[in-house]
Amino acid sequence: MSQNDVSLKEAPAQVSSEESWAGKLEIKNILCAVDFSEFSLRAFRYAAGIARHFRARLLLQHTVHVSPALFLEGTDMTAARDTIQAARHEAEKTLRRLVDQSGAEPSEVFLLVNEGDIRDRILETIAEQKIDLLVMGTHGHKGFNRLVLGSIAEHMVHEAICPVLVVSQPQTEFVRLEDTEPVHLKTILAATDFSPNSGRALTYALRWASEWSGKVVLFHAVEKETPTAMKGIQDLLPEYNPYFAKQVNEAWAKIHTVIPAAARARCEAAYEVRQGNPKEQILQYAAELKPDLIVMGARGLGRSAVAWGSTISGVVRDGRFPVLAVRHLTD
Repeated sequence: MSQNDVSLKEAPAQVSSEESWAGKLEIKNILCAVDFSEFSLRAFRYAAGIARHFRARLLLQHTVHVSPALFLEGTDMTAARDTIQAARHEAEKTLRRLVDQSGAEPSEVFLLVNEGDIRDRILETIAEQKIDLLVMGTHGHKGFNRLVLGSIAEHMVHEAICPVLVVSQPQTEFVRLEDTEPVHLKTILAATDFSPNSGRALTYALRWASEWSGKVVLFHAVEKETPTAMKGIQDLLPEYNPYFAKQVNEAWAKIHTVIPAAARARCEAAYEVRQGNPKEQILQYAAELKPDLIVMGARGLGRSAVAWGSTISGVVRDGRFPVLAVRHLTD
């Protein structure tokens, strides 16, 4: 191991405060998990910029995939171990090249190469290193291949206990490592459905905005629903839906009560309510607003039940905006 490598057993435990509205954003340990795609470099630049701002410890991790074929009966175990060791060595060299290409200071980055299931290794590092922020890149693919192959980043959104920053191909970059202050975060779009699932996410949105004197735009989409008792009238008069209008009015009233006065004193707040499918409306409004970051709540759905059609999954896959996903911890 070189001085830039990190021992999981030697790393100090760091715990950040999370729950107070007025609490300061504390990020002491950042993990960036990479697969060496072009999106990995962009994700690492974001991780390095945020780490520099907070003077946080930055871990750069790659997990070597081990084929089950290496351990079939009759396999030469010595040769199998040599294969894995060679893959780990090559991965370490690639990590160093990634650091060099990013413009980050090599002495500020700890390299970690391991092997096995990628999701398991990421979750282990999060727990053992007391990670405050996981940063990942995603291809944002759509269609059949995307559905079958899935996305490690998309799974982490639902599984990681720390916030997950997912970066794909943003229209604008809010991290510029060449600048003295690398993070330029001005506008955050915080989507809420008024459920407990959104509460922790909104706390983080306010803290991130406050850290850089930015603006939070709180957004809610009202889905068009018609009570059973009104369906007959709705069929006769499709343009007439007083129930839906009532929902919209209630949403406008409620959205102004979500952010406490103490939090509004620390950053600028604005509000927007739209009508329609939440994923579609979030992306449509984001295209108009052009936020630096979208913040959303995520549910801990478990490994076998990631909702591929969920709102946050659709926004992450779109790829035009960095997404900070914050899991609701009582799931």
